[in-house]
Amino acid sequence: MSVAVTKRIFQLSKEFERDEKEIIAYLAEQGIKVSNRLSAVSEETYNMLKAKFMAPPPPPPEPPKPEPAPAPAPAVKESAPAESAEAPAQETQTAPAGKKKKKKNKGQQPEQQPQVQAQPETEEPPMKLVSDAKIENLDKQTQTVLYEGIVAGNDFIRHYSSNDGQLRPPGAKKSKVPLLLPNLDTWAILYNHKFEDSDATPARYWNSVAKLMTRAFKINNHFGMSHRESLAKMRDALVSVAKDYEPREIFSDEENEKFAAQQKLLFQSFGHGMGMVNDNLYDLKLKAERMKVKYERMNFLEYVTNPQDELRSADRVPFNELLEAVTYALRGISRRYHFFLQNEARINRIVKSFFVWLDGYAKLKEQSAPAAKLEKYLALEEKFVDLAEFMSFDNLIIYPYDKKGKPSPFDLLFDFLEAYRDNLDNPDAEREFKYKSRGITNITFKPKEFVFIYRFAELEPNKDYRPPEVIAAEAEAAAKAATEAAAKAAAEAEAVAAEEKENPAEKTDEA
Repeated sequence: MSVAVTKRIFQLSKEFERDEKEIIAYLAEQGIKVSNRLSAVSEETYNMLKAKFMAPPPPPPEPPKPEPAPAPAPAVKESAPAESAEAPAQETQTAPAGKKKKKKNKGQQPEQQPQVQAQPETEEPPMKLVSDAKIENLDKQTQTVLYEGIVAGNDFIRHYSSNDGQLRPPGAKKSKVPLLLPNLDTWAILYNHKFEDSDATPARYWNSVAKLMTRAFKINNHFGMSHRESLAKMRDALVSVAKDYEPREIFSDEENEKFAAQQKLLFQSFGHGMGMVNDNLYDLKLKAERMKVKYERMNFLEYVTNPQDELRSADRVPFNELLEAVTYALRGISRRYHFFLQNEARINRIVKSFFVWLDGYAKLKEQSAPAAKLEKYLALEEKFVDLAEFMSFDNLIIYPYDKKGKPSPFDLLFDFLEAYRDNLDNPDAEREFKYKSRGITNITFKPKEFVFIYRFAELEPNKDYRPPEVIAAEAEAAAKAATEAAAKAAAEAEAVAAEEKENPAEKTDEA
């Protein structure tokens, strides 16, 4: 192990038979700074260089692929491999003794002989690679695969970007900043970004946090600049619920708190939330920068001797968790943005309806409506908020269930709920609301949507919500049909009995 640590650039150049500048340039690509040809490298770097500059010999197995076509090649493979190695030695001894003409005659056969020699050459490079390996408990083939995997992994990490493939619009230039899309992942944020072992020490932790916040800022701002017009339209549509709730004197304190929470919920459900995310990123970046400055001015004696020192505090969320939280916050911005573009009309209706519900409740209180009616109105208003929140989860309830232009289940439930609200004095309004909602469950086959609608309308199993006159008419028709069926059966029985009386002899003969 110590030999690998003390390897220097000029020694590696001789060992790998590569130019020193080529080795230094490759290390620079991997983010490893090397000052000059006398610089030493670590064992890990040495293994990486060995995989880079000594792994290429294994690829020669590709040329031997056409070998199976000629017949002599497989015949040599089936024979003992030791003989294939001795054959060239015998030929070299007989060739000088023979005449030049014989050499020319044999020159036609060496075209097949190099193929026989190429086979051991393709197997020897992995053996050489393994002979220099420091891990002896792995076999030779595993060592070769291991080094090739390291090279492939480094290449993947170095070239990975969420802007590749379908994530980048056709013809668009490749950006250095990953695109903010609903499927943004942690790999995209870490792409081409150097992080230390973040949880190893507090100093490394806060340095990594500062870098992470800077990258998140760039991703968020790039998204905002790329969608300025659409975001402005989205912001204008939600500006009424984005403002602070204005309490109304006619409402009690509890009611004002309730409506304020609902307004905030609607904005968080449908607003892009970019401002709030940026504020959080900025605050955390300032925290990290302050901590980095404190480490520059730290009291080493206090840091070493006092376990309660602020700089040694272990009350830090693991960096992996912070990275995932930031990723999900950024993804939420993109998800709500695309959801708004797909359901702009529905979201505008929800925002306007929220204030219509508040105005209607204020009007009832001004009219000194009965407490039972006010309570019922508030219960329906809560259902409205629940429906809007459930719709914000990007559920299938918002999409049409056929292609004939019929409204979606969400639009129907919205209409049924408003009709119930506008007819609270009608004693049959609740039954009609449940009857219509029950009809939607008959065409909704997704379990999640079915359960929501069932609870939303407070339906009861095995209960008929049709109008009473319809139920009575159906019962009357059923009774009439039963009476007619009984009369018909009695008539048939009488006819059979009469026929038996008229022809008693036929009955006895049959017996």
